[in-house]
Amino acid sequence: MALSDTKLRSINGKPYSGKPEVADEDGLSVRISPKGVITFQCRYRLDGKQHRISIGRYPIVTLRDARVRADEIKECVARGNDPRHHDGKESRNIVTLHDCISYWKQTYFPQLRENTILLYEAVVVKNTRNIFTGIDIEEISSKNWMDLFLAFEKENPKKARTIFVQLKSAINWCIRRQFINSCELMKISPKDIGIRTNKGERVLTYNELAKIWIAIERSRASTSNKLLHQMAMLWGCRLSELRRSRKSDFDLKEKVWTITPEYSKAKNTIRRPIFDGIEPLLNKALITYKDYLFPGQDISKPITIAAANRYVGRIRDEMNLEYWRTHDFRRSLATRLSEEGVAPHVIEKMLGHELGGIMSVYNKHDWIDEQRKAYEIHFTKIMDHVRELSD
Repeated sequence: MALSDTKLRSINGKPYSGKPEVADEDGLSVRISPKGVITFQCRYRLDGKQHRISIGRYPIVTLRDARVRADEIKECVARGNDPRHHDGKESRNIVTLHDCISYWKQTYFPQLRENTILLYEAVVVKNTRNIFTGIDIEEISSKNWMDLFLAFEKENPKKARTIFVQLKSAINWCIRRQFINSCELMKISPKDIGIRTNKGERVLTYNELAKIWIAIERSRASTSNKLLHQMAMLWGCRLSELRRSRKSDFDLKEKVWTITPEYSKAKNTIRRPIFDGIEPLLNKALITYKDYLFPGQDISKPITIAAANRYVGRIRDEMNLEYWRTHDFRRSLATRLSEEGVAPHVIEKMLGHELGGIMSVYNKHDWIDEQRKAYEIHFTKIMDHVRELSD
């Protein structure tokens, strides 16, 4: 049965469980992935052997164009030529940067919130609208890309970094969805483009912490990953301390979380209170999972740092905030609680630091009650801003 545009439109970009290959006529057919990616192909026989050649992806290549291209392939074969090698360009149609951005908008944007879409439109779409027009994206060299972003960098280094990160994410989406095979842009690292806030200086406001909290809450991620980052924000702990924690580390009777020396950076024992604000999140993790509170795909092992960082990267890319990292939660907790009058030695214990001088030798007190009060202040401040942003 011949294909039709109506049928292809009903399949494109949607979950698909039918036949992986559907024939049209004269050797033309389409291959359809489980995610609804449609690729035209043409079968032909040359020198007694059956061959198949890719024509391009729908809807960038229309059904009408695919049929015309299939006729050209047949004519090429009739002249005794192999269309796979003829003129070196017979195996695929040109896909431009504009085509990739259009595909990204069509397939990725529907799952995003309106504000995120507006951000991408203002940053990526607006700034790449007339770039590399008519050029196959797989033919654009890494030098061409660098020249482009160096030009952006001269105008605004921070903006250049933002455009690069978001565009790279868009192109990576097209590669993962097999819309294109490769792109030299992927060889360039964000650190090669523009600038970001220096490490060790980012202190988040309570309003920013609340925005990140809401973004985590609304994200499409595992409960484990979401709880991990929300609790890290509240405790101001190192992510590795919480990521590798086990049920046995939490004393619900005494309401204390203990990190043993093998899991602390300074090889010291760290004790933090289980305060009222964090208790519901902890209980959810304790009930949901087994030994490790924050497992990855293998529930018998903690989530990997790479998976946790990828998640933060996705959250960060969708937010209109200056660059931040989970480690900034620690600096933000220390700075904001200092502003609230919390004593320095209490904050040091909350961060898991050893006290300096003679105190590190003789004073083993953890000021659990003082920590608890400080954590409640921090929690209340964040939640107040979360409620304001949610109203």
